[in-house]
Amino acid sequence: MEPKELIVQQAKNVLDSAKELRAIAHKSGKKRGSYIQRYTANKHSLQIHTNMDPSIRDSEEMQNLLKNLQSFDAEFNSARYDFEGEVNIDQVETIYPEIVNAYNALITALDLPNEAVNIKKYK
Repeated sequence: MEPKELIVQQAKNVLDSAKELRAIAHKSGKKRGSYIQRYTANKHSLQIHTNMDPSIRDSEEMQNLLKNLQSFDAEFNSARYDFEGEVNIDQVETIYPEIVNAYNALITALDLPNEAVNIKKYK
């Protein structure tokens, strides 16, 4: 598998994790904690995979995706170490579509249209 394909696969994994975390963000407890851990691990893995291709890593599209992923991640800081921690659901709902749009912009820039997701179906 080419580096570009591996990066896209990992970007999709983190997108899937963000979708799952968004769906459970309003709940508290260990289950949400495990979703936060999965999201964080997938985001970290994407950051590592981007080093395989500096042109992708440094692209505006990847930097925008990573910025949005970090913003989304920050909304869960209070719940990362305290299962009952508060999460700003409105902010999560605002950032999530920005992640999907950033992912699709990256996919377009990499000329992999079959990997794009429809935000209306990806909720």
